[in-house]
Amino acid sequence: MSRTRYEVGQIIRDWGGEFLSRHQVAGPVRKSFGRMALCRTQYLGGHVEVCPECGEVHVSYNSCRDRHCPKCQNKERALWVEMRKDEVIPGVKYFHVVFTVPDCLHPVAMAHQAMFYSAMFRAAWNTLRTFYRNQGLQGGITCILHTWGSNLHYHPHIHCIVTGGGVDADGVWHHLEGCKGARDFLFPVQALSPMFRAKLMAMLTSRLKKLGEAIPQHVRKQCFEKPWVVYSRPPAKGVGQVLEYIGRYAYRVAISNSRILDYDAGEGKVTYDYKDYRHGGCHKTMTMSAVDFLHLFSLHILPPAFVRIRHYGLLSPSCRDKLRIVQEQLGGTPAPKERRKKTYEEVCREQGWEIGICPHCKCRMIALDIIMPIRAPPLSARVRTASV
Repeated sequence: MSRTRYEVGQIIRDWGGEFLSRHQVAGPVRKSFGRMALCRTQYLGGHVEVCPECGEVHVSYNSCRDRHCPKCQNKERALWVEMRKDEVIPGVKYFHVVFTVPDCLHPVAMAHQAMFYSAMFRAAWNTLRTFYRNQGLQGGITCILHTWGSNLHYHPHIHCIVTGGGVDADGVWHHLEGCKGARDFLFPVQALSPMFRAKLMAMLTSRLKKLGEAIPQHVRKQCFEKPWVVYSRPPAKGVGQVLEYIGRYAYRVAISNSRILDYDAGEGKVTYDYKDYRHGGCHKTMTMSAVDFLHLFSLHILPPAFVRIRHYGLLSPSCRDKLRIVQEQLGGTPAPKERRKKTYEEVCREQGWEIGICPHCKCRMIALDIIMPIRAPPLSARVRTASV
């Protein structure tokens, strides 16, 4: 949990004003950028800690807790994974399926983000549910929305962590080893892709019609002329791998601070690392102006209150009792009916994170003083004056 040299928050503070002057910015983007500009600065308040042994003094400022902030996700990810531990089905393979959409639909997605992303979730679930039903089973799926590619460009897609089996009408669990001829994949990709396309296009057509709009004819033609890409990957094995697998995608943001390799505040140039999946996933670097960087980052700010992690089938909240029965069938410990969310301190101890520990003598530090938050200025002033 060491601090990185370059941070998105610093880029917003230095060049956010220029970005706001050049682009028409939606309210959610303005709010998220404002929070990230203040993250772990004196504006949000904090506390002063002192080591009782060596006298080391440490000032900690509060985080913004914005779900798009690169500095505020470690805690949320750890807490979320802890909650998912109770839901793991013992001895079951978990497959990874990724549903993508062609770039000709990107303008429709940007114009109606909440509607489009919700349709992607429903189409992905309905597609996988159909294949489960062909086996007479009900499976469990955790779906996670990402809107970016590794290069930070707009690329909405749904990651699905899928149980390698399901329960029948009598509540008995059945394992699925994988599709015929390719045991590394649960269902055949060639069949998933056209079904997902048909379901998503039907949903978009219906929902846009209610708004008095329609998918342009040339866009519709392109959608059905080109094959859609659905990735299916080998299963994760073991409880530890499953949780690592899920946690890796659950609370990821568009770009982490560690991927920013260089930032010239004076010239306004940002260089970051990305994976080029078209050339075998090799690492490359991209350099652009800070304003363009912030524009790309702003494309991935989600609509307010939009739920980007959803559970379906056996893993949905309404099937918690059925899940507990399956866990007992397979010799595991059933999820508790009432769960207590672990505190951040408990998670830190389990993860080995030294929070509130003196870096020199390893003694627990004592809170000496509380720094009260400062009333935040408007965003236009905030991005120019906030400092760590």
